[in-house]
Amino acid sequence: MSTSIALPTEQTLPIRRVAPQAPPLRWRILAIAAIVVAAFNARTAVTAVGAALPEIRAALGLGTAAVSVLTALPALCIAATTFLVPLLRQREGTLTSVVLFLGVLLAGQAVRITHGQWSLLAGTVLACCAIGGLQVLLPAVCQQFGGSHAAALTTLSASVIGAGAATATATTPWLISIGGWRTGLGAWLLPVALALLLWLPLSRATTSIAAPQLALPRRGSLLRSARAWYLTMFTGLQSLQALSLLSWQPVLLRTTGVGPVHAAALSAGTLVVSIVASAVITASCYRNAALIGTWMVLTTSSGGIGLFGLLIAPSAAPVVWAGLLGVGMSALAPAMAAIPAHTTDSGETTRLSAMTQGYGYLLAALGPALIGALTDASATADWALTALLFFSLLQFLFATLASRPPHDLHSDLRWSANR
Repeated sequence: MSTSIALPTEQTLPIRRVAPQAPPLRWRILAIAAIVVAAFNARTAVTAVGAALPEIRAALGLGTAAVSVLTALPALCIAATTFLVPLLRQREGTLTSVVLFLGVLLAGQAVRITHGQWSLLAGTVLACCAIGGLQVLLPAVCQQFGGSHAAALTTLSASVIGAGAATATATTPWLISIGGWRTGLGAWLLPVALALLLWLPLSRATTSIAAPQLALPRRGSLLRSARAWYLTMFTGLQSLQALSLLSWQPVLLRTTGVGPVHAAALSAGTLVVSIVASAVITASCYRNAALIGTWMVLTTSSGGIGLFGLLIAPSAAPVVWAGLLGVGMSALAPAMAAIPAHTTDSGETTRLSAMTQGYGYLLAALGPALIGALTDASATADWALTALLFFSLLQFLFATLASRPPHDLHSDLRWSANR
């Protein structure tokens, strides 16, 4: 006697959900502005320290061990905090949690410019933990206020994250020349304060403006979902490569024979291209959210081709390779857009966001250290580029798996339960 197997219904991105009543227009405009400003602050505290590191090291007498700890803290703190966000959101609500993390970010950036080494480290821990919380909550907020365009709004936030990182990297040295490293870091308190001013009225009016969410039962642990792991691995490998290139691209380019000024210009160009590419992806996802998976594959392919070009013919077309790497770094945009596109309510969005970014950043933290060790161990950039190319191939594999239908986090669980 044969037993029929109930196969999951095929889903397309974004997952269909009952559309809640939209918040009033004025609150949606305020929410979009608040999301943009909060996203702008999601990298500035990290990249500003990188830009000011020589001056900080000289002023505070930081040794090699202290510098290593300071540069490793961001990824580790972000990863550790993300696992706690769903509990905080369940207790305090999404918008109130955003306000709390913005307050911690403001406090952390203030603490680290007050005294010496320990204040710098303590403030950096606070700031990076707050950044981890903001990154997890942004997709849930985008789903709450974005409606049918939640994926595009999430992609926009990813674009602004990159723009904020590039702005801090470019302007912090100029700020340091005006008033020293404390001025260079302290200036980034201002956009955090602006974000708080925008988020406070939103959090106070949560019950009246937030789009109501369906009371959907939890459908099982995401840790048992293969698709959730595909998205997690894609996010982690993308972050690994992005953090590695942010830290080591100028060094790798100089190792291949590029001059220091040209290497710095190419690295800056890579960031500019990533911002432009993220904007293009945002517009594309606004028109058709079903293209998220396609963009995951295309951006990964572009980054892999750029790495392969640097490996086999670094001097042939360095500008082209740098541009392709920039498109590859924009994979953060579809990675974040895929989170609300695969979920049905803000609670599940927060859980998936915590999983992808928590485990993802634990994986990403290995990247800069590994690339640095390979670069120091070899007189060339070949070993480091080969490692990055290997990670790019793995990222391509998981992008392909994550983009295949059905786009349902729990379809594999249902299939297993019906066997």
